[in-house]
Amino acid sequence: MCSNLMLHQNIIKNNVKKRRKLISTFLKRQQHYRINNTVDKWIEAYIDNDFHGHFRMTRSTFTKLVSMFRQDAQMDVSYTGGHEPLSIEKKLLITLWYLAKEGAMFTTGEFFNIAKSTVKKAVDLVVNQLCKFSSKIIVWPKKSDCVEIAKVFHEKSKFPGVIGAIDGCHFTVKPPADQQDSYTDRKLNKSILMQGICTSNKIFTNVNVGFPGRLHDARVFVNSQVSIKVDEEGQEELFYSYKYHLLGDSAYLNLSWLIVPFKDYGNLNSRQRQFNYTLSKARVCIEHAFGLLKGRWRRLLYINTTNMKKASKIILACCVLHNFCLLNDDYLDVVVENILKVNESQEHTRNRFEILTGDVKRNEILRLLNI
Repeated sequence: MCSNLMLHQNIIKNNVKKRRKLISTFLKRQQHYRINNTVDKWIEAYIDNDFHGHFRMTRSTFTKLVSMFRQDAQMDVSYTGGHEPLSIEKKLLITLWYLAKEGAMFTTGEFFNIAKSTVKKAVDLVVNQLCKFSSKIIVWPKKSDCVEIAKVFHEKSKFPGVIGAIDGCHFTVKPPADQQDSYTDRKLNKSILMQGICTSNKIFTNVNVGFPGRLHDARVFVNSQVSIKVDEEGQEELFYSYKYHLLGDSAYLNLSWLIVPFKDYGNLNSRQRQFNYTLSKARVCIEHAFGLLKGRWRRLLYINTTNMKKASKIILACCVLHNFCLLNDDYLDVVVENILKVNESQEHTRNRFEILTGDVKRNEILRLLNI
């Protein structure tokens, strides 16, 4: 009987210990979340520099972003009981925080005192809406815009007739196991390739996102919106006049609407070398635009999802935010690294007339540069 009593006492002690441990864990969690319950007050109390640092835009720009989102009925969910839905402001703050940082989604949830699933819903909703806004924010220049765009390019580089610089940019991703080869680029990274065109002010005027990293810039170009539109409707549809063109690197074919450097096989004269230097100086803005994009939205350094469609949407959403900030004179100091590219020779599917027309125009520009 004594042994039974001792056994009973031990069971009670063990149960008490378990209860104390559970209560202790609960209190610690409560204490942890009690800190995060004040997150809204923290954000309100942030000085402007802190807000800009965390959310990658000024309060003024954020207010304008909220205003744009309020125009969409899907974003403003009415309260119908139960858990109160997140406000538009909160959804945007959650998404900006997530896109601005490299941490996992659950760390965003910890900061905002919400579940990971709630973060995911907010991010997906905002990213999808940003993609819808892309047609309003990433806009090809009108004919009247081309004069000013070309003027600014000329002032900065002396290169005439430029309305955009074009290039490709890789974004590291985590493709599904059965698609690893398709997304393995020439540096053996797994990536999605985006073609971008921007003005000298680093504002994107066209982006094509979602190509597997294995593809070359030239192949992406052939399948891009701009190339297809020119093929189907003619050069004048997008470039309005023979004098306007894009600038690209040696990965592209030289055309009357896309001027690239003279290929250097060791036999270029001094004028051709100077031409290449001037062109490179003019088109460096697209490399800087990519650098600023990744510098502002650090999520793009590694997009940790096996859903390539979702990864492409995240990239496009960040391009929209990039433009939105610059269009509102919202700049961010980031270190833009030089992008070293290896341009491999590729087969091009252009007819000889297009090639000859491009060569004629490039030589005309060479004479105009007076170098």
